[in-house]
Amino acid sequence: MLRVVFDSNVYISAILFDGPTRQILELALERQVVLIASDEIINETAGKLRDKFFWPEHRIAQFERATCRLAELQNPKERISVVPDEADNRVLECAIEGKANLIISGDKHLLKPKSYRNIPIRKPRYLTYLIKKEE
Repeated sequence: MLRVVFDSNVYISAILFDGPTRQILELALERQVVLIASDEIINETAGKLRDKFFWPEHRIAQFERATCRLAELQNPKERISVVPDEADNRVLECAIEGKANLIISGDKHLLKPKSYRNIPIRKPRYLTYLIKKEE
């Protein structure tokens, strides 16, 4: 089964809006892909929900619990510094540790290299096409 890491912007977009990000989150909920996450990714997402979208703490806690239940959690031991944004480096670390087949992001800085250690980095719509192709 395909092992996938979502960047925090993918979680936020999936929670707040309809479209490809919601569709790929549903793929994880339906266990059509294995979602891989780390505390760093979950904490970054929670921080953005709190600071940018003014979510109340009880809703943030719900998101954190749900994501911890849904995803296979990794605690990366290797620290890297490949892209300028440190949060993006945490996504790459999670993908490496979790032996991901794919990273999904909407972040132009993370998308720019197109792959890291043979792990493709693609936009959310790519995963929807990939799953449809396999069906």
